[in-house]
Amino acid sequence: MATVSVPQYSSKARKRFSGLPVTVHALNNAKTLISAGAFYALFLAIVVGLIYPTLANINLSAYLTSNTVAGLVGVKLAHANSFIALIAIELYGSFYGLLFGGIIAYIAGAALPATIENGTIDLALARPVSRTRYYLEMWLAALLASLITSVITVLAVWLSSLFIKNPNIDWSWLVTTQLIEFALFVFLVGVGLLFGSFINASRAAGGTAVGIVGLIYITNAIGLLSNNFSWLLKINPFYYAQGAQALVQHQFTSWHPWVLVAAGLICTLTGLFIFNRRDLPTT
Repeated sequence: MATVSVPQYSSKARKRFSGLPVTVHALNNAKTLISAGAFYALFLAIVVGLIYPTLANINLSAYLTSNTVAGLVGVKLAHANSFIALIAIELYGSFYGLLFGGIIAYIAGAALPATIENGTIDLALARPVSRTRYYLEMWLAALLASLITSVITVLAVWLSSLFIKNPNIDWSWLVTTQLIEFALFVFLVGVGLLFGSFINASRAAGGTAVGIVGLIYITNAIGLLSNNFSWLLKINPFYYAQGAQALVQHQFTSWHPWVLVAAGLICTLTGLFIFNRRDLPTT
């Protein structure tokens, strides 16, 4: 009589993820935007280094310290003829938050919805991976993108200084300036993840986060244009990221960056709460 073999099924639990696969995948998806940010940082800094010898013979203080220009660049300095002042205006003024902050906000905002669109979130959550871990790895990926952007910006300033005979850069204050701007990135990462936690389309979530950055820039510019609107500055994130002033004047309010970090963490935790309790769309 023929015997039938019964397949033996293993009772072992499925293998959990090791390392940070979600973070690595998210960074890989964001490499184009990170590369774009690196290009603009290098381009802006090197251009300043190349044209500064010509600009040094021109009195730029009257132009760059006017209320109108201060509103546009987000920085108002008493003297703007030095190399470091020009770097501060061109690279660490409001344009830093608008350009590089916009890139970071888009990366953070689009990270979660992109995995919903391509279905990779279903594969990840089908394994023993919690939503909390998945969300926090996305947060880590956006912070690492911020860190990469910050390091490249410092490198860009160093390359720019090679074109100047006496750049007079205080490197400790440059690092401090970059840490202040990193605090702004922490806030924008939180904002991006907050929108990504409940918006299913990556472009919509990322675009909304970028729109918030644009709104921040506009309100900051209006607040600097007139004393009648100065109250807008106190509620503006750019007001608490005064990297340019720290770089040139070697002083800043020490608790301002912590306001941005705290606000960013609140947005991040709020997004985590929403993501853990929402229904994900079926693909």
